[in-house]
Amino acid sequence: MDIAVVTGASGGIGAAIAKAIAEKSGGQLAVCLHYNGNRQAAEALVKEIPGSFSVQADISTAEGRKTLLDAVLAKGTPFCLINNAGIDKPHEPALMISEEGFDKIISTNLKAPLFLMRDFAKEMARNESGVIVNISTVLARKAVVGSAVYRASKAALEALTLQFASELGPKGIRVVAVAPGFIETNMTASIPEEQRAGIKKDVALGSFGSPDAIAETVWHAIENQYLTGAVIAVDGGMSL
Repeated sequence: MDIAVVTGASGGIGAAIAKAIAEKSGGQLAVCLHYNGNRQAAEALVKEIPGSFSVQADISTAEGRKTLLDAVLAKGTPFCLINNAGIDKPHEPALMISEEGFDKIISTNLKAPLFLMRDFAKEMARNESGVIVNISTVLARKAVVGSAVYRASKAALEALTLQFASELGPKGIRVVAVAPGFIETNMTASIPEEQRAGIKKDVALGSFGSPDAIAETVWHAIENQYLTGAVIAVDGGMSL
């Protein structure tokens, strides 16, 4: 059984991606729903997506990443890895960046996807087939006060996307990044209305996006056999 692994699947974007893969693959891909904290949301999603299964793991640690890989291999063969899990806190202005905050963000946003790519790609290479999609952000190219380490982690993830695409292409594995803008999720729901209005002024289309817009782009990356090494902006024109 070919498996699509979605990290951070209990969140808004992750859930949308998982649903899209299940629907658009016509059941050809079983979906592994990774989560760390929100067990209730993950279990609800399992009930919603036929043939899916959930795995709890702290992928910022080597033990957690091994737990996820072992659980997937026990079910079948990894074909897709969607590195969606990420954090954007703590928000620390440049002169207040702490080592603790740095370590927390980098471990989740950069170290985890790097070593998941390494380990899952080894399995994909055995079948000379696979797709990795890394979820980045518009902030990799745009400054917002307090986002220095977050944007650095995502900019580095985009660089890794290009590097892995180059090295893994001959092994039949494609690697793509999708860079969302501000999307309507629980994470952005806490943004004060005045700040939301200011953000929208920077967006050419004048609004926050839907998680489905990201999910559709991820599916495009999965099914387009000649797409690799690309960073696809889905930000309503915010990066223009």
